[in-house]
Amino acid sequence: MLYIYLSIIESSEDKSKFEQIYMNYRQTMYYVANSILKDEHLAEDAVHQAFLRIIENLDKINDIKCPKTKGFVVIIVERMAIDIYRKRKRQYAIPFDEVISGIGEMAAEGDKSLEEIGNSSIAEAIAMLPINYSTVIKLKYSHGYTDKEIAKILSISEENVRKRITRGKKKLANILEEMRIDMHE
Repeated sequence: MLYIYLSIIESSEDKSKFEQIYMNYRQTMYYVANSILKDEHLAEDAVHQAFLRIIENLDKINDIKCPKTKGFVVIIVERMAIDIYRKRKRQYAIPFDEVISGIGEMAAEGDKSLEEIGNSSIAEAIAMLPINYSTVIKLKYSHGYTDKEIAKILSISEENVRKRITRGKKKLANILEEMRIDMHE
């Protein structure tokens, strides 16, 4: 697959940069997409679309192994996976019958990883959040970034990161409550 992507890129410098991105992040990208979609084939599609988007934005990437690049790559693949998830949801009208235990504690404490709770209902609820809240919540709880790292990735203050996380968790709790998830079990 790498050779197909490389054939799209003209400059040898960009080809080298993309190859490094591909080798360093393809497994992480697949993991992120699969954790949202819960389907190997759809996750591969999301990763493919994300790589095409990355090719379009190679000029925005300078240092391959810095947290900012990882955040950029992860956010792109998340967006692609969420788009696929929404399209699929519209097509198949997936019934919502899962109950999440302990989600109220996550909203109150904020220190459990979303991966530990790992549920497609949470992914669906996070996808419904405004982008400024969903991005910081994903970077913090799914990818383990510190407030300082998130602030650097998004070019905002640490205080702004903390406010967005707090507000995002409140909105997430409201969305989950609207989805009739019993948050106290």
